[in-house]
Amino acid sequence: MSIKKKATQGSIWMSLTRTGINVVDFLVYAYLARILTLEEFGLAGFCFLFVEFTNTLVNAGVNQNLVQRKEWTDRYAASTMTFVAFMGLMASGVLVGIGAPIAFYNYSELAAYVIISLAPITFITSLQVVVTGKLLREFKNKQMGMAKFAATLLSASAIIIMAELGYGIWALIIGKLINVCLQYLFLLYVSRVKLAFNIDKDNFRELITFCLPLFWMVVLRFLNKKASNLFTGLILGPISFALLAAANKAEVVINQVTMSSINSMVVPSFSRVKESSDTGGLFIKLVSVTSLIVTPIFMGLAAIADPFVTIAFGDKFAESAEFMMISSFTVFSLVIVTFLPNLLISKGKTKDAFNLTLVSIISSIATAGCTIWFGVTTMLYSIVIVAFLVMPIKIAIVKRHIDIDIKKLFVSLVPSFFSSLAMFAIVMASKSYIEYFFNNDVVTLALAIILGGISYLAVSFTIFYPQSKRQLNELTTMFRK
Repeated sequence: MSIKKKATQGSIWMSLTRTGINVVDFLVYAYLARILTLEEFGLAGFCFLFVEFTNTLVNAGVNQNLVQRKEWTDRYAASTMTFVAFMGLMASGVLVGIGAPIAFYNYSELAAYVIISLAPITFITSLQVVVTGKLLREFKNKQMGMAKFAATLLSASAIIIMAELGYGIWALIIGKLINVCLQYLFLLYVSRVKLAFNIDKDNFRELITFCLPLFWMVVLRFLNKKASNLFTGLILGPISFALLAAANKAEVVINQVTMSSINSMVVPSFSRVKESSDTGGLFIKLVSVTSLIVTPIFMGLAAIADPFVTIAFGDKFAESAEFMMISSFTVFSLVIVTFLPNLLISKGKTKDAFNLTLVSIISSIATAGCTIWFGVTTMLYSIVIVAFLVMPIKIAIVKRHIDIDIKKLFVSLVPSFFSSLAMFAIVMASKSYIEYFFNNDVVTLALAIILGGISYLAVSFTIFYPQSKRQLNELTTMFRK
């Protein structure tokens, strides 16, 4: 089977299993949003930020290193296991020693206990790195995805049962611990990896050389993604944090299912593309096909934000709808720049991949830090605008190593961009009439989704028929065995 077919099937399975995982996660999230107070909900989300951060540290470029190596050796895998286990132990210590005191002084004693209780997650996650690296290298996304989905399903059941028994916020904490433990055991089973530890200075040196630029890159990438949430939680408090987190939840789920799934296959697929191949042209095809799927979903979400938020999270989260609509417009820049760092990593250009992330983090932190004082709405509008302004800088960095035809790139995106905006305008203009005649959020949501799908296809195949047909053929060719 060709690399293209393996990468495509890997992306499909990654997307399918992530869809299942994120649907289950979203349902649990919506359930807890209704039974917890806004303050409890915000507190839990803020504490999880610390855990997410330490989890990024233990997997900083290690997976990419294992995937892009020409040969897999058990000795090198054992050295990597030792390296990441030590990193996981250190990161868990940072959670307890630094994260807990910060949570205590900024929030409460309960927040500190929550952080301490979640610390083992980071160490257990570190033990998964070599296992997932081997599965990704062998394109065993199906097995990996099924293992993670099974763990998510079982832990979600545990969370709901404990919540019904009155454990409150602790139902979520215990459920997360159950999830990471089950996930590790299931991944071990499907990978057949034999656990071993080894100390080899040469292997450690190779790991450090490859991963150090990526270490800072993933740290900065995390801060880039979470800058708005961090500033909101620290400055405006847990209630505003909860409202923003709810607004971001659907977008995160969509991103995980679509762009993140595809992005995870960029390094293993592009790193094996022949030097004579047109990497820039392949990148343009990847972006245009991704936009064909992702852009209308994000703009559709923006159009139906009001009824969606009310149905999913309850009336107390109504303010989140405006946040959700504004944030959705980042898709127009996101669909172009998302794959750029991994594209450079696939060619071994980790330093410039780091520079890309540095541009993102500087712009995100500066924007969020300067505008959060004027409210969440102002901050979100500013983030959308700045994302467009820094996009040319990111493309210029990539063009040092990979020839990308900018005109061809943007021409390929016109059909999906224009059709999505037209769909958004049609649904927004019609939504008030639907609400007036039916006066029911569920009916309004259903009819708005149907209208959005029809209008997107109508605009795409009426105004941009040749381009849309070509991109659709490209999409079906990728999925066809």
